[in-house]
Parts: sequence; C-alpha cells; structure tokens
Amino acid sequence: MKASDIAILAFYNLRRNTMRTILTSLGVAVGIGSLAAMISFAQGITENISLSMENNDIFTGLTATSRAIDPDDPGSSRGTNILSQNKEEVPLNDSVISGIGEWNEVAIAFPIVSKPATIQLAGRSVKASLKAVPMEMGGYPPFINITRGRFFKSADEPRVIVSRQMLQQMKILIEGESDNVGLGGDVLVLPLDSVIGKELTVVTRVFDVSKFSTANPRKNELPLSNEYTSLRIAGIIDNGAFSSGVFNSSDVFIPSKAIDYVPCIDLRSIYDIMDGKIDSKNKYGSVHVRVKEHRNLKTVKFWLEEMGLQVFSVGDKLDDIENLFLMLDSIFAAVGVIALVVSVLGIVNTLIMAIYERRKEIGIMKSLGGTQFQIKLIFYVEAAFIGFVGGVCGVAGAKLASQAASSFANTQIGKIIGCNLEFFDFSWTLALAAILFSVVVSVLASVYPANRAASIDPLDALRRE
Repeated sequence: MKASDIAILAFYNLRRNTMRTILTSLGVAVGIGSLAAMISFAQGITENISLSMENNDIFTGLTATSRAIDPDDPGSSRGTNILSQNKEEVPLNDSVISGIGEWNEVAIAFPIVSKPATIQLAGRSVKASLKAVPMEMGGYPPFINITRGRFFKSADEPRVIVSRQMLQQMKILIEGESDNVGLGGDVLVLPLDSVIGKELTVVTRVFDVSKFSTANPRKNELPLSNEYTSLRIAGIIDNGAFSSGVFNSSDVFIPSKAIDYVPCIDLRSIYDIMDGKIDSKNKYGSVHVRVKEHRNLKTVKFWLEEMGLQVFSVGDKLDDIENLFLMLDSIFAAVGVIALVVSVLGIVNTLIMAIYERRKEIGIMKSLGGTQFQIKLIFYVEAAFIGFVGGVCGVAGAKLASQAASSFANTQIGKIIGCNLEFFDFSWTLALAAILFSVVVSVLASVYPANRAASIDPLDALRRE
C-alpha cells in the first residue's frame, strides 16, 4: 500500500465513526488544554514575580545599618547579631560607604536618606516617602526604564520622579492609560504634558519653636508645623506590583543633594538623642548596596557583617522562592497530566473498539499482502490525527480560558495592588510544543492497539466473519 492509501483508509475509518472521533478528540483537547493552561499559569506567575523583584532590586540588593533595631524599642542599639555585639559600631559616613562601593563585587552603594511627607498634586494628596537617589542610579532599574519624562540632570536639581502606582493611589491617570482597575470613581485623567514638568507640593513636618510653650502632648498638641516645598516632576516610572525596599511604589524620588532643600524632622537624630549619642559619628542610618550579580550577594553580606553592620536582604531567600516556584510548577503540571492520562485512555479505548469492528477489513488487507507495519501505520495515522485536532482545540480553548481567567483575576487583585498582571505566559512556543506533545502522546497511546491489530490472523478473522 502507498502512503496515500494508508492516509485515505485512516481518515475513512475516522469519518465512519464521526461522533466517537469527535468525543475522543475532545477528550484529548481537555487534557492538553488543562496541561497547557497549568504550565502557562505557573510560568506566568513565576515570570511576573521574578521580573518584578529583579527590576526592583530584590535579588541583588541589600540594606546595611550600624544600628541594631529592637522591635520593642526602635531607638535602641541592642541587637542580636553576635558580630556587631563583639565589635565597635562602624560609623556610616561618606568615606565608609565610598569604600564599600569600591569592592569589585559591588555595583553601587549609597546612603538611604528618606523623609516622610504628604504629596499634593492637582488637588489630590497621598502619604509617601521622599527618597534621595544618587545620579549613578540612572543606569540601573527602575530608573533606566523611564519611558515618560527623564532622569535627573544633576544631583541638586529640584525635581522629583514619581511612580505610576503612586499616581493611581491619588486616582490620577495619564491620558491613554487604560489601567484603571480598582480605582473606583472620581478618577482624574490628565495629559502627559500636564504631569511632566508640573509642580507638586511636598508637605513635611518640622519643629515650630513658637509652639513649644503652648504644646500639650496629652491633648495631641505638638510643637510641630507643616512646611511646604514645591518641586517639578521630571519623570514617571513603573515600579511593578512587587516593589519593596529602596524602590517602593509609594515613594517619590529626588536627587541626593536636592533632598536637603526639603526641611523635615530627622527621626534618626531623635533616636541618637534618646540613646545619649548626640555626638554620634553616624551621618546616615543605613546604606543600600547593590551587587553586580546575585552570586555575589552572600559574599558581600558576609563582609558587611564582618565590619559589624546589621544586614538585611530578601535575596537570601531566593533559593526558597525558586523551590516554591518549582513546587508550584510541579503541582500544576501534575493536574494537567492527570487530565491527559484520562485522554490517553480514551484513545486506547477508541482504537481497541475499532479493532473489533474492523477485523474483517484487517484480515482482507493482510490476505492481499498488507504487512504488519502498514496495518500499524493506519492506526498511528488515526491516532496522530486525533492528537493533532485535540491539541489545536485544547490550545485554543486554553488560550481563551486563560484570558478570561486573567481578566477576572485582575478585576479582583487589581483593586489591591493597583495594576494588572499577566497571570498566564501563553507563548507560541508553548502552543506549538503542546500540539506536538499531543500528537506524540496520541501515537504512543496507539502502540498497543496497533500491535494488536497487526497480530490478527487473517484466516481466523475471515472465518469468524
């Protein structure tokens, strides 16, 4: 028999039992669709979290401080780190931080200078932290990814960079943005040129000497007053949904020297006064260190601890996070495999039934010179066709279901994080791999029925008929 004859016989047999073929293909579609959707969901979650964390300095950044914070007494210098207890406190000043930045494994090190503030823009206001950023950070995420506006031109430029998430907290959208999930009503839509270059007001709290004589803390009357500072917006960044640490999505960023223009109570100085360290050599409370590669993180952390500094880094948990993602992928894949096994059993059942119905045909083909391989090939082609149709339908269904599920999830989660996430990473590579896998699995499922059909004795088959 020619290859064309084998294909014609295979498709004729499938068409003869159309309903059974359709149901078997749907079974394969459900299995492949479930498996593809589960894998794309696991990959989507992994990509979203990992990329967002990496862009926000999660895996390559750490924070070091010479002050060991006691949770019950934020102003204390009591700590649990043995190294820092046995060594003299290292002053965090410009020379120490500059020395850390010169290490080969370190990309950049800079002091963390932050001031609590209320940001007012276009009649809206939100609580935020005004955070100093050195000029060198212009070459690192998230500032390297500024697509609206620009980075600072100088270290003392009186401008700020705000995040898209902070604007959303103020219910302000840039014209052309459709990401208004969870914002509710009263949304203010502004053109980009009405935000970039526009002045915002930074409201901070300062000591008011004139109120010292009349202040009464018991009546919530403190010797404080508001200070208003106007700054222009230089750019807008998108920190992502998983920002933390130095680059929190609710922060407002300002050049490292320009932050001195904004008066504010220095809480760190208050803690030093409470500790009796008015002459403390610490110029800064903490330092942020970004390593060149994640593999340098543990080494740099060890060196900082050897200096007597307290070190905190989320990157230490990267192995645990990766194991969690691996477990998540395995669970989702297992669910899809179970559905696929059910589909395989359906293919085996369909082809075995076809053997009993076509014993006479198989006997005649073998009597006319059909080889065992040719008989097997007919069943392989039938199974491959079922697998292909089921794979295409399964991938299409999984794609539609993933889009619907992602839209629904964003309507719920978007209210919490203030932006949309791509929960499914449904690439063309995954779609083609799923279809190919469906064909291969279907052909493998047909091996037993095909061998059984090829082993039929033609005389016995014709005698029974």
